[in-house]
Amino acid sequence: MTAEPTRHRARRRLWTHHACPRCAGDVLAVLRLPHGWRTEQGTEVTGFTEIVLCARCDVDDPITGPIVTFFAVHEIATDRTVDVLARLIRRWIENARPARLDQAALDAEIDAWYRGEL
Repeated sequence: MTAEPTRHRARRRLWTHHACPRCAGDVLAVLRLPHGWRTEQGTEVTGFTEIVLCARCDVDDPITGPIVTFFAVHEIATDRTVDVLARLIRRWIENARPARLDQAALDAEIDAWYRGEL
């Protein structure tokens, strides 16, 4: 009789953010949303965009603040609290929108880079 091979499942990080890109604070979760656009030539470009949930930046937001508070109080989800967390995350998902590009801010940053200010 041969023994069944032991199955090991590698733990994989679900996101690449170790710190919030806005403030370098703690990242609690990341949403990956489908994102795309059409080029001037008409080619469709598709991919994903990520929305980071930060313990510092998102605490005052009416949608994400309750999730930040949940983790501040509970630290992890348990069998007793998972339904509450799921409801909060579903609300975040339903309201999440990728940030719009601020073309004026981008142009100003490009100009500052060319002037050697960045």
